[in-house]
Amino acid sequence: MTDPDGPHRNQTSSARARSGARDGVAAFDDLIDARRRPAVVSGPGYRVSGARHGRGGGQLGLRRLATIVGMTAAVVVVSATSLSAYAAYDVGHGFQQGAVDIGGAGSTDGAFNVLAIGADNDPSQGQAYGDRGATLNDSNVLLHVSADHTQAVAVSFPRDLIVDQPACGDSPAVTNTPLNQAYGRGGMDCVASTIEHVTDMQVPFAAQVSFAGVIRMSDAVGGVPVCVTDAVDDPYTGLQLSAGEHTVSGATALAFLRDRHGVGDGSDLSRISSLQQFLSSLLRKVKSEGTLRDPTELYGLAKAASKNITLSTSLAKPATMVDMARAFDGIGLDHITFVQYPGSVTDPAFPGKVVPDQATAQRLMGAVRADRPFRLDAGATGRGATDATGGGAGGGSATGSSADQKGGASSPERGSGSDVGPSPSATTQQMSGVTGQTARQKTCAVAAG
Repeated sequence: MTDPDGPHRNQTSSARARSGARDGVAAFDDLIDARRRPAVVSGPGYRVSGARHGRGGGQLGLRRLATIVGMTAAVVVVSATSLSAYAAYDVGHGFQQGAVDIGGAGSTDGAFNVLAIGADNDPSQGQAYGDRGATLNDSNVLLHVSADHTQAVAVSFPRDLIVDQPACGDSPAVTNTPLNQAYGRGGMDCVASTIEHVTDMQVPFAAQVSFAGVIRMSDAVGGVPVCVTDAVDDPYTGLQLSAGEHTVSGATALAFLRDRHGVGDGSDLSRISSLQQFLSSLLRKVKSEGTLRDPTELYGLAKAASKNITLSTSLAKPATMVDMARAFDGIGLDHITFVQYPGSVTDPAFPGKVVPDQATAQRLMGAVRADRPFRLDAGATGRGATDATGGGAGGGSATGSSADQKGGASSPERGSGSDVGPSPSATTQQMSGVTGQTARQKTCAVAAG
């Protein structure tokens, strides 16, 4: 994964924002209008620590920071209810200036989906991290929040997943193509359309993060605790960690998320496990420290995000982010689940690529669409991680929604925030063949070798 998205707002309008959803929308939308610029012009800034980190090898790319986009969006969102009017204008205006239209307005009423994209060789950072000749969506994480806002599932899609992709602008539809080529075919909109095609789910909201954004966001939260089973010394990323727990920020946080050769079996799939560990730890930290309710901390996060995350126009609205953050903040750690889209690397027709396990993928995405509760197999933490809590990956589950949804959709309409599906089952489904963890579960990266 490798790309951030951000937060907002301030205090003079917080009373109006708290008075109700409709009032809140009007108030925050007004703040973005330059004619309503608040008189308050002071507020905490943000700092950037950690040197930039260059590539160590041609095969290394920006990997798997995308989910931080979805999680950061959540962090950002809750901030809106606490920050001053100036912060709301300042950060909201920053997001809107670089927003990208992917079609549709989106809604947070009922279930909603946010796509986080980590772009390798992000155009906004020039050649600071090397020039690979094309921009690739190497990190793709779809965050789904249930209709009753009691659970969330973040699905990581391998960059080399072989999929069919729809037509994007002047680019015709293609078949059996690595997922990470979607961005080059049509930018953020094409990535969203491709994920919609693969999952049969609507993607009205999206965010894109860069290497620099990862550094700044990790600094803004004061570092993220991570764990490795043995010492890691990877010359490709420059990551050097002794065995045990560490709080990483800046360039070290970026190296941890990019590292492939130093963890697991050296594959890109192992890196997904590291991303899930990082994001789970990030969520535990911000929830336990009350970061989401501290105006000063939130403004720093929002500023860092607004300068380093590109949002879809549907998401770059203070009112939308406020509603989204409120929904996400109310979900317990046991009910936030990270999973990897099922696939195999053994198909001789596609050497070095990931071919979807269609049967398992259909079971997984069917449960996600319908908000049905599921449980992962014990120990199913993925190629690059091991359980550190003693409970195994089966120790938590994504718990189903209590609200009914309408019958299935095979051809979703872009722009509607909620998906449709059968009413949730009271029985928790065992999701065998799927790897991942809950946000409460503590895992350690398995050092290579």
